[in-house]
Amino acid sequence: MNIEQILIAVLVLAWIVYRQVVGQYAGRTKLTWLPLVLVVVGLYTVVQAHPTITAVGGALIGAELVLTVVLGWVRGRAVSLETREGFLYLRGGAPALVLWLISIGMRVGVELFAHSIGGATAALATSTIALSFGISLGVQGLVLRQRIRQDGRPLQEDSRRGGTRPRATLGR
Repeated sequence: MNIEQILIAVLVLAWIVYRQVVGQYAGRTKLTWLPLVLVVVGLYTVVQAHPTITAVGGALIGAELVLTVVLGWVRGRAVSLETREGFLYLRGGAPALVLWLISIGMRVGVELFAHSIGGATAALATSTIALSFGISLGVQGLVLRQRIRQDGRPLQEDSRRGGTRPRATLGR
């Protein structure tokens, strides 16, 4: 990764963490697109890098992906569902910040460990950064979507569409 890619990744991650800690109105698609984009970019990066997967590298990335799924699930459960101006509002607060710091710290630890081993393991670890965060955000989003569905409070986007009726589309 070059300095521009690192800077972009840090800025995007800082924006994600800020939005989740401070809070935002719940929406139907907010939890879907970014994880999907990160997973696609992550898979593309791994394919482009074509890293050699050693036993140590595979075990390291496998363990990291299991932990990233668990942390995504815990972050999804830690978000509080509140009502603001009559609509469902998601706010992570301090628990989300702590969990994000643990997630980021774990990823930095994986990178440092992989680079101490060197070679193929370092290349594999570096190529899976976007994939790892995409999976983590995806799991968090799935947990939150389920909680939102069970909650039943109105979403702000429903009111913009005139209630809960489906919006019109071209050709229909």
